[in-house]
Amino acid sequence: MCGLFGVIQRPESPALDVPRARTARDVLTHRGPDQAGEWHADPGVYVGHRRLSILDTSTAGQQPMTAGRVVATVNGEIYNFRALRLELEQAGFEFQSNSDSEVVLHGYRHWGADGLASRLDGMYAVVIYDGDGGKLIAFRDRVGIKPLYYYQGNGLFVWASEPKAIKAYVPAEGLTLDPEAILDFLVYRYMPAPKSAYRELRKLPPACILECQLADLDLRSRRYWQLPTGQADLSHTALTEQLRHLLNTSVRDQLVSDVPLGLLLSGGIDSSAIAAMASQHVPHIQSFSIGFREPGRDETPFAKAMAEHAGTSHRLQYFEHEDMTNLAERMEAWFDEPFSDTSAVPTYRVCTFAQERVKVALSGDGGDELFGGYRWYDNFATAVRRQRGMPLRAARGLRLPSWLPRREYLELLSIGDPLWLYARIRGSVSHARLCQWRERLAVPADYDPLWAYRAAHDPALPSRKAAQVMDFHTYLPDDILTKVDRVSMATSLECRPALLSQALVEFAFSLPENFTYLGGQLKGGFKAAIADLLPETVLEHGKQGFSVPDFGWRNELIEKSGSVQEGLAENYLNAMRQR
Repeated sequence: MCGLFGVIQRPESPALDVPRARTARDVLTHRGPDQAGEWHADPGVYVGHRRLSILDTSTAGQQPMTAGRVVATVNGEIYNFRALRLELEQAGFEFQSNSDSEVVLHGYRHWGADGLASRLDGMYAVVIYDGDGGKLIAFRDRVGIKPLYYYQGNGLFVWASEPKAIKAYVPAEGLTLDPEAILDFLVYRYMPAPKSAYRELRKLPPACILECQLADLDLRSRRYWQLPTGQADLSHTALTEQLRHLLNTSVRDQLVSDVPLGLLLSGGIDSSAIAAMASQHVPHIQSFSIGFREPGRDETPFAKAMAEHAGTSHRLQYFEHEDMTNLAERMEAWFDEPFSDTSAVPTYRVCTFAQERVKVALSGDGGDELFGGYRWYDNFATAVRRQRGMPLRAARGLRLPSWLPRREYLELLSIGDPLWLYARIRGSVSHARLCQWRERLAVPADYDPLWAYRAAHDPALPSRKAAQVMDFHTYLPDDILTKVDRVSMATSLECRPALLSQALVEFAFSLPENFTYLGGQLKGGFKAAIADLLPETVLEHGKQGFSVPDFGWRNELIEKSGSVQEGLAENYLNAMRQR
């Protein structure tokens, strides 16, 4: 993992402020404490890098990497770099390091941006300055594991791995709050890409290539990959065998490291499956879990059972009440914008714990989106089915009398627009509350905050599969992966979601629904494929998630503002006014 930062100015601009750019780069020292690199040989250009050394920890692996006026920086890991390197060596390219990042430099020179992006498998954000070609190229991995933000304005194009570095360089008056993004946050509980909390600061969406022309800073973007959703025509036996093979391959490929490596083991199905596979390749691999002292929330007995079964060297810590102090301030420090997934706090704790002994950790993030593990998929499908019995419906639902039995559920079933229905099931504030916030923020009445769901929704798919696809394009990259990236990087730990290789992702979304939910179970097919790898106690216990027990902080936000996300948005707006 690393931190990327850079600046391009219009040719007619004054000389670039290199010390200021260097200071902004070093705001990301937590992402790359091992080495600092920079390139600014061309006027008006600064390409900076903070390195967390994982592969080839020598100075040969330092970035930026250059070949003439082609300058490459990479954040993340390229899992198939050895095969790509062999192909490039056969084409005549000479390598100076054993780093996976050098494949990006020579791969761009040989295949171009689209050819390179289509070949890479891993988690990465890439920025390539091509002085001879008169452009800068940036792209992210297919799923959105590694982030990239950019700013355009005042004759500048600025990019970084986190908004805080851009804020450190761009004048304060160059960033203005985006009221529509705040409204989005109240719907999704995060801000979907390409939006951020500021109009001028954008997130590059997953699987997208961004080109910036050096002459005029004109920006153009395009997708280089689409999620396939065609159905595999294989028997359940063949699906099981293929799933096992791809799972093993994905885990094996992500165990490559020149520094100590371990596992984040929650006790759930996904991290347990990874532990089972990883221990076959690395005996006695270290594993780490964080526990809750409330029995209904604690999964440590299952983590211990899995660790014993797989033979990992397991360590455990407990989450404490005081870990939730100064919640709003800590969330803003990590995410630089409103973000309401409070499981970020225990995730930070387990990453801090793991980082004491390892520099890389595999995690099970993404398994629920790929293999149908969330209860709300069933809830959504059930609600869509039961709506047929509702005599009256409206796009955003009806207000029913308070005395009516099961009024809240009937109001949910009265929502005619399936995306508003999904938003409410997923925790959006009510439409009435959104209207109040819309007026307060002066957002136009015709603004549709469900734009991200609409862009990802395929009405031709069955309800559960459609929900999985929407989550893959929204919730997974903009909540789950954003959360893990920020808090793991805050501790200088590289966290690899071992289920999110390209081959495993594409295969998972090709699974027929009767296999995904085999036996009427969430994750039924996945469980069947790994049943012999896990102890029964782990395989059979219900999904608990990684949510934080309520020590009073949740009720306080709800009583004050109506919901957790409204409370965090309120705190954010108040903090903005005080600056």
